[in-house]
Amino acid sequence: MSPEQNRRFHAMVRDISKQVKWAGEMLDEEDWKRLILAGAYGQKVVPNPIRDGFIVMNNRRSTGLPVETTSDLISELLSFGFEHDVVWTDPEFQAIIRDRTH
Repeated sequence: MSPEQNRRFHAMVRDISKQVKWAGEMLDEEDWKRLILAGAYGQKVVPNPIRDGFIVMNNRRSTGLPVETTSDLISELLSFGFEHDVVWTDPEFQAIIRDRTH
């Protein structure tokens, strides 16, 4: 992940966390980041070590993602944002939206 991609990814996650309700609630940035990374790269379901049942683990971090992979993820988030009427704070994305609506 390049520094520019890192900035953009975190800005997108921040915008989504402030505007999109998921599973009936507003999630914070960290929860959205974990959810996005688990959705994109998978997770493990393991027995709960403390109580009955199972838990979902996601060890994937955004740091260290390859540049190409990150580009794909940012494109997917952009599409997700369009589907959920996210107003992006990134000026480049605002320009894309203006172009799509005119």
